[in-house]
Amino acid sequence: PICPPSATRRPMEPAAEPAHRPPSDSGSDSCRDTAQYTPSATFHLSGRLHFTTHHGDAQTMQHIHEFPSLYYFSSPIPEMYTPFCADFGPNHICNVKSFIDQIRSRVQHPLLSHRALVYYTTTNNYDITNSAFLLCCYLMLEEGFTPEQAVARFDRIAGLPIVHFRDATWKQPTFDLTLLDCLRGLQKAVSLHFVDPASFNEHDYEAFCEQPSYDINSITPKFVAFATPKTEADEYTDARPPQAHAEPFRYLGVTDVVRLSEAGTYDDNDFVDEGFRHHELEFEDCTCPTADMVKRFLDVCDAAGDGV
Repeated sequence: PICPPSATRRPMEPAAEPAHRPPSDSGSDSCRDTAQYTPSATFHLSGRLHFTTHHGDAQTMQHIHEFPSLYYFSSPIPEMYTPFCADFGPNHICNVKSFIDQIRSRVQHPLLSHRALVYYTTTNNYDITNSAFLLCCYLMLEEGFTPEQAVARFDRIAGLPIVHFRDATWKQPTFDLTLLDCLRGLQKAVSLHFVDPASFNEHDYEAFCEQPSYDINSITPKFVAFATPKTEADEYTDARPPQAHAEPFRYLGVTDVVRLSEAGTYDDNDFVDEGFRHHELEFEDCTCPTADMVKRFLDVCDAAGDGV
C-alpha cells in the first residue's frame, strides 16, 4: 500500500513541486558520504529509490500531503516474520521475492517515472533491520550491487538502529548475524543455482511450507528441513504424521530422515515403513549440538543418497 489502510489513496498523476522536501541526504551516491539518522529524514539508496522511517500513520499522512511530488509506499513483509523465540528475522526467500516484486513494480510503473520513490517503515529497530535487509536484497538482485555495496547504503547512515540477527532461542546469542552475512549467503546461493530469482516459484514454495499436514522447506538440492512430525494434534498445529510426508519427500528426492528433536511425537519406524532410512541424533532443543554430534550428522549426509 502507498499509505496506511485507513488513509485515502492519493492519485498518481503529476503533482506540483512542493516548496520544500523532508530532511534528506541529498541523494549522494558516494558510500563514503555519511548522513545522520533522524526519523522522517529520507536517505538515498539508488536511482529514484529512497528510504525513511515514520513514527506512525499520522506522520506518514502528513508527509504524503506536504510533499506530493514524492511517492511514499511501504510493505507489510518486514513485519511478517514469525519468531520461534527471541529471533525476529530475516524474512524467508519467498518473502524476499515478493518484496523485490513490489519494489520493481513501483520503479517501473510509467505513472511514477517522474517521481522520487520513498519506502517507509516504522521506527522500531526490528522493522528497520528487516526493511534494510529486504531493500539490500533488491539492490543486489535487481540493481547489480555487491553485498558490500548494498549494505554500505545503510552503514553510512549514522545512528540508524540496525540490530544483528540472532539464533532462535531465548538465551544470550553468542554469534551476531549481520546484514552482510545474510546477503553474502544469498549471493552464494544464487551463484550455486540453489535459488534463481528470475524463475523462483512462490506457488511451489507455499505448497510445501506451513501446510496442515507438514511444514517443509527445500534448503539446497541436498537438504530439506521440516518441522517435527507429530502423530496427534496439539495446541499449535494439526497432526503431521510421517505418512503425510512421504509423497513430498519422494518428490524432493529425500532418501534419509534425521531426527534432531526429542523422541515421542511420532514413531520413528513410520518413516522406515515408507521406505526412508531414519537416523536419531537427538540433542536438547534451543542448544547447539556437540562437535561429536556434528560429525555424526556429516557422516550420515556423506553416506546418504540424494537428499537428507
